[in-house]
Amino acid sequence: MKLRIDIWLHRARIFKSRTQATEACKEGKIMIGEKFADAHDTVDVGATIKIRMKGLYRTYKILEAADINLSKLEAPRMYQEITDEATAEKFRQIQESNKLWRESGKREQGARPTKRDRRDIDKLRGR
Repeated sequence: MKLRIDIWLHRARIFKSRTQATEACKEGKIMIGEKFADAHDTVDVGATIKIRMKGLYRTYKILEAADINLSKLEAPRMYQEITDEATAEKFRQIQESNKLWRESGKREQGARPTKRDRRDIDKLRGR
């Protein structure tokens, strides 16, 4: 069964929405084989796709082309990640550093609101 690449990327839960998958295709972040993909290109079982995320290409082999949306737990059965180990490790390091960076900026619960927080609160209250 053939599916449009943007639909497959959404159903495989690689992108949260079909719109995001379409935008990734337009921006040249998706490759089917060695060809940059348009959102309307079709893929079938056995195809190899490359997705550029955070400057690195992750490579996937399509194992299933489901005709329905799957849950987040079931979606990984649709593909097999065949990215080389060095690239996968770099990607994990980037994700970990981003996580640490986001957590470092958090303030303690109950701390006094910042000026930005007060402005946001005032907007919500209609002032």
